[in-house]
Amino acid sequence: MEARRVVVTASGFVLPQGSTRREVVEALGADRGPFVRSGPDPRVAVCPVPDFDLREHVGRCKNARYLTRGQQLCLAAAVRAVDEAGLGPAHLDRAGLFLGLGPNLQARPRDDKALWLLDCLPNTLAAAMAEILGLHGENLTVMTACAASTQALGQAYRTVAAGLADVALAGGGDSRLSPEGIQAYRQAGVLATDFLRPEEACRPFDRDRSGFAVGEGAAVFVLESLEHARARGAAVLAEITGASSSLDGGSLTGPDPSGRAAMRAVRQCLETLGGGELCVLAHGTGTVMNDQTEAAILAETVPGARAICAFKSRTGHLASACGAGELALGLICAQAGLFPAIANLENPIDPALPLLRTPMIFRPQSMLLQSFGFGGQNACLGVRFHE
Repeated sequence: MEARRVVVTASGFVLPQGSTRREVVEALGADRGPFVRSGPDPRVAVCPVPDFDLREHVGRCKNARYLTRGQQLCLAAAVRAVDEAGLGPAHLDRAGLFLGLGPNLQARPRDDKALWLLDCLPNTLAAAMAEILGLHGENLTVMTACAASTQALGQAYRTVAAGLADVALAGGGDSRLSPEGIQAYRQAGVLATDFLRPEEACRPFDRDRSGFAVGEGAAVFVLESLEHARARGAAVLAEITGASSSLDGGSLTGPDPSGRAAMRAVRQCLETLGGGELCVLAHGTGTVMNDQTEAAILAETVPGARAICAFKSRTGHLASACGAGELALGLICAQAGLFPAIANLENPIDPALPLLRTPMIFRPQSMLLQSFGFGGQNACLGVRFHE
């Protein structure tokens, strides 16, 4: 059976910049993101979603107490995506569900919570979504660190392309702003702490980078076969042309300095995009090793790219949700025809790369999303726009 074409017909997101396209465009017009100092550790910069209340997005949710903040953000984003897509029960009953999530670092036995075991299970959110949205198709919860939501999108793409589902929801949500999350990252040595103002903490691809700032957020997308989308008159935001993943196996935390496996994943996706002006949504954490390795990969694989973005300089690192969050921002910027500069980029580690040092008026023909996680987890997604 010939693979079907797969399109994105809706996106729902709850990000530090907002949960509507207008809010996001306005926020990205600022010089820097809405960073503040962490309450648990003022030495660390964080980028929270302000005033989040799950009930404002989904109404009453009796099982909210079993969901982490990141999972609640993801549930809110999924409801927003379904509403935007105009999907009803008939569409959702057989729809797939693919989520990239992180661990619950606050989970522990509790006498006051009979089902505290649910705090530890990765599929608890999928069960809650099935109950609320009526999703009963193929599903998968992916926990491949920072590559998780990008890999979840890739699995959803393959499922729809193979004809196993006409519709799938895919994305992720995460929050590591808790004391446990901040402590874990601090002990791993990946957070920036040598800053005067929190908005200056994260410096992707800058020679003076020292680590990332912690963010939170979620984004979920509706993927459909092109035929299904056309049949119901759905708007098409973009087409997914390919997905790839690989595993370094070189370290439990840092990337393989050679970038060999990650480069293979990048090239596999690039082959599906064809020609035209390309915008790369880089992983760009601001850590010393990741940015050095990724810069070398970019120089080798996309020397002709028109622009390279690094949204973590504005949102912080969304952990397992970073790929989905950055895709949501990329789609909004492509539609608006304006991409923001990489914040705090003053001395690029590779001046030859087309890193965005100033805002660019630009409507790319294609985008490449890159996510590289702890343990050498690599995932890429290719997206193409059509007139």
